[in-house]
Amino acid sequence: MDTGVLHAMVIGLTVLIALAVGLVLARTTRFWLNDESQLEQLERSTISRAWVPVLAGLVLAAVAAWAFPLHQIVAGDGGWSAYAPLSGTTFTPPQPNSADRIGTACFLGLVAGTTPFLFTTDILVRRLPDRITLPTTLLGLAAIIIGSTLGASHMWFTAFFSGTIALIAFGLLHLLGRLLRKKTMGLGDVKLSFIVFATAGLFDPWAPAVVFVAMMLIAGVWALLGVLRARRLRGVTIAFGPAMLSGMWLGSVTAPFVL
Repeated sequence: MDTGVLHAMVIGLTVLIALAVGLVLARTTRFWLNDESQLEQLERSTISRAWVPVLAGLVLAAVAAWAFPLHQIVAGDGGWSAYAPLSGTTFTPPQPNSADRIGTACFLGLVAGTTPFLFTTDILVRRLPDRITLPTTLLGLAAIIIGSTLGASHMWFTAFFSGTIALIAFGLLHLLGRLLRKKTMGLGDVKLSFIVFATAGLFDPWAPAVVFVAMMLIAGVWALLGVLRARRLRGVTIAFGPAMLSGMWLGSVTAPFVL
């Protein structure tokens, strides 16, 4: 099948999955937030109205699938090869198959669909609901496992490795903060870290490093704006989830072009 057609199919499936995820979350706000006062605060905000995060998820899904490296999902488009003179053998990477394309669409659509809801909720009520982050992590992990089992691309291993290392590192940072009684990494941010860095690993092996730099820069600018607005340095905190999510998409999408 033509490369353009395959790519268009991946984009279309990614957008459809993001739409389904967004509609489910938009209709179950009371369930996943599970807090009446926070629900009222969320409903008063324009950016949290149902159509806004759903539409934002569709845009994210389309851009992510469009920018995704073609050699990861379409056979014969890019990649590497190596010739061994002594044996006369040319080594080439495994060609991606339908499982790689479907798995990529499912993973990207899932993460794109949940991102706007997590983003707005953390900004407005300083919370990353477990009833979104945990199912997203488990479903994302399931997509990675199925992709690595039925697919042929090495990106699944990179995604799993990146997400696991990030989860361990952020978890240790959270524990260190609790031991020292200092504010470091919130538990919600720890739970989100697997998806953030697994998404980056899916795009490019070096994308997690770009994502880390991007999210720290975004968090730094956001913190500086908070200090300027409060006109004081002590006691100013920010919601780190939006910085993680922004850095995830910015770093993942641009990594194949900047590296």
